[in-house]
Amino acid sequence: MADFYTYRNEYANRRRKRRVVLALIVLLALLCAGAGWYWMQHRPAETDPAQADAVAAEPTATPAMTQAPTPEPPQTGAEPRRIVQAVDTAVWDTSAAVEQTIDTEYLNTDHRMIGVPMLGTVTNSYFDTVTFVGDSIASGLGIYQTGYPNAKYATYISAGVNSFVNNASMNNAVTKVSETPMETIVASQPDYVYILVGTNNLVTQGNEESFIAYYERFIDMLREQLNPGVILYIQAIPGVQETVVQTKPGLDNARIATVNDLLANLALRKGCYFVNIREALTNPADGSQIDEYQTSDGVHFSPSGYRVWAEYLATHTVWNRRSQYSGQNPYYIYGA
Repeated sequence: MADFYTYRNEYANRRRKRRVVLALIVLLALLCAGAGWYWMQHRPAETDPAQADAVAAEPTATPAMTQAPTPEPPQTGAEPRRIVQAVDTAVWDTSAAVEQTIDTEYLNTDHRMIGVPMLGTVTNSYFDTVTFVGDSIASGLGIYQTGYPNAKYATYISAGVNSFVNNASMNNAVTKVSETPMETIVASQPDYVYILVGTNNLVTQGNEESFIAYYERFIDMLREQLNPGVILYIQAIPGVQETVVQTKPGLDNARIATVNDLLANLALRKGCYFVNIREALTNPADGSQIDEYQTSDGVHFSPSGYRVWAEYLATHTVWNRRSQYSGQNPYYIYGA
């Protein structure tokens, strides 16, 4: 199964192959042109038929040395003879829309294959310019001692993605201040935004289409109001304890996995990065919450779970020259 770097390497290989083919075509054209020019300069002089018959009639005669024909002086002002067909370069100096020939819609994407891979470990200072956005599950990163005290938080109890789109006034679960989310996010002036929202939406069954539509609108709003260089990370919705589905059927772990596939598709379409925190917080077999990290409600995480979550984020970032790394910079390991 392909992963993040496989997609990138396959694309780079195709580019290299196209360049090699183009270079071979140019080289072949130059060789043909050179061979034609050489032949034109050294072709044998034409012989008079009568003289050829006379020579054939005297086979015993000693062949005489013949003087090499004197090449005709080039005609000044004359159009040189072309070896290859003339090309009208004027038609190249234009730009126009090109019809799309490849379907750019991503379908049936497995979110585990789209997640950002492990790539070095950023220092805690990386999170000084991070704003975490989402519901009360994400707020634990700011409530517990995770090592990121300078990060900003726009996380709210019972928030859904529609809460951010509607910009409703809510109480910040970390700062305990009543505020409107979009104003708080913009005021934080982040370099990176980490989004985790959706668990409260999924309590309602059968709303996947509207959930993704709201999520896409939320991404557009962030793009419109934040600086162009801000990098957006969409975090996977983590699983819950197996017993939660008994009281909240919408939070079935299989359904949560399917919604994460949709979020991975969304990340690809909108130019965001997808962070699969599920692989650090849930069981690989069924996607349920690891018992060691559970709390009484089976949805939120214990302090040890949030520390594991924070460590996972530090080791799963996209390489950036602004980032400081603990140990070897991954630029020198994987290349830029």
